[in-house]
Amino acid sequence: MVADEWQRWVVENLLRGVEPHELVTGLVEGGAPRGLAERTVFEIVRSPGFVTARDRDHWAKRLAQVARLLSTVGKPSPLERRPAPDAFELFGRYWATSTPAVFTDIVSRWRTQWTPQSLRERFGGAKIEACVGREGDPRPDVNWRAHRRQLTLAEYVDRMLAVDQGNDLYLIANNRNTARGELRALWDDVVLPSGWFDAQRLPHGSALWLGPAGTVTPLHHDTSNILFCQVHGRKRVVLAPPWTEALLRKAEGVYSRMDVQQVLDDDDIVSFDLTLRPGESLFIPAGWWHDVRALDASVSLAINAFVRPNSFGWYTPGGVR
Repeated sequence: MVADEWQRWVVENLLRGVEPHELVTGLVEGGAPRGLAERTVFEIVRSPGFVTARDRDHWAKRLAQVARLLSTVGKPSPLERRPAPDAFELFGRYWATSTPAVFTDIVSRWRTQWTPQSLRERFGGAKIEACVGREGDPRPDVNWRAHRRQLTLAEYVDRMLAVDQGNDLYLIANNRNTARGELRALWDDVVLPSGWFDAQRLPHGSALWLGPAGTVTPLHHDTSNILFCQVHGRKRVVLAPPWTEALLRKAEGVYSRMDVQQVLDDDDIVSFDLTLRPGESLFIPAGWWHDVRALDASVSLAINAFVRPNSFGWYTPGGVR
C-alpha cells in the first residue's frame, strides 16, 4: 500500500464524500502506480476500521448539528442582574437550564467585607500558596504547578500591592488556600443563601482568588457549577455557551486556544461581556466558557460546594482525541 500520509488522505476524503475513483486518480497523479492506487483505495473502503471510522464520523456530524441548532435557535436570553433567588428557583430556573446570572445581594450579607489590606491585617502570618512568575509563561494556568510558591499572606499582599498591573502573581483555585487551617476563620464572615450550599464542604469546595489588576484567566470551562463572588475590585468576564462550535474546535483540555477578542468580534458567536462589580456574584453553569480579567486589585471567592450533585468531570470535550 502507499505511504501512511496518503492513506490518511484517502480516509479523510472518503469521509468527506469523495468518490473512490476520484481518489484513485489523485493517487496516480501523486505518483502511485494505478494498480497500487486502486488496491489501496478499495482495501480501505472495505476495511472494518474504515466502517467504524465512518460510523463515528456520522455520529460526530449529528452531534455537531445539535450544537449548531442550539447556537442558532437556543440563544441565551440577556444575562439577568437581580437579587439572589431562593434555592427552589436557583436550581429550577438557572441550574437546570444551564443559565448564567448575576446576583447582586449575596456578598453584601457577609459580616466583614474583604480587602487585600484587611486580609493582611487579620491573616498576615498565615502560610499560603501562590503562583509567582506567571508573566513569562505563555500558558501559566496550564503550567500552574511550576509557579507554586509558599509565603505568608502578608508577604504576598505586599508584593501584590506593589504592582500597578500585571499577571505575574496570583492566588488561584489550584492553590487550595480556603482549606488551610489558618484561613478557616474567613468562613465566619461568609453568609450565603439558605439551601444553596453544603456548609461542611465549603472550605474544600471553594477557591480564593487574590491578585493585582491585570491578572488573566483565559478562556476555559469548569466541570462543575460555580458561584463566583466578587468581593473587592472589578473583573471583566466574557461568557460563551458550551455548544459554541468555534471554541470546541480549538478546545485543549478545559481551555480553548481561541483568543477572547476573536469571540467578541465573531457575530456568529453568542457571548456576554460584563463587568462584575464589587458585591456581585456570577453563577457560571458547568461547561460555560469564560475569560476573566481583573480591572482592579481584586478579591474573589469561587464556590462549588452546592447541595446538589455537582461533579461533571466526564465533561472534557477538549480531551477527546
